[in-house]
Amino acid sequence: MKRTKSLIIAGLVLGSFVIAANGRAANIGRTEYLTLNSATALPGVVLPPGTYTFEVVEGHADLVRVTNRLTKRVLYTGFTDVVKRQNRDGSLMFGEASRGEPLPIKAWFPDGSRRGNEFRHR
Repeated sequence: MKRTKSLIIAGLVLGSFVIAANGRAANIGRTEYLTLNSATALPGVVLPPGTYTFEVVEGHADLVRVTNRLTKRVLYTGFTDVVKRQNRDGSLMFGEASRGEPLPIKAWFPDGSRRGNEFRHR
């Protein structure tokens, strides 16, 4: 009986490590470096041409942070709507803009992911 109880406890502990590892694994591949050749917009910020780090904040599938890859400066942090990929190529989906205005980034789909993050432009 004592041995059986020890095996059950060991199994529960091991199971909790597997669950924790799978939770972290869900965010693997949710960081991507993207180079933008022209000015684009996220809610409240215009991103000039350059390379940026797009990442989902760990533990929050709907929270995205965008930083300048060179300076590490955070340019955008905001809640998004998690959406399914609609058979489109590329990591970014753009909205429409008036002439002379930067194209708004409508959604970001991390490379290889079936889901993405749609930005809440107002």
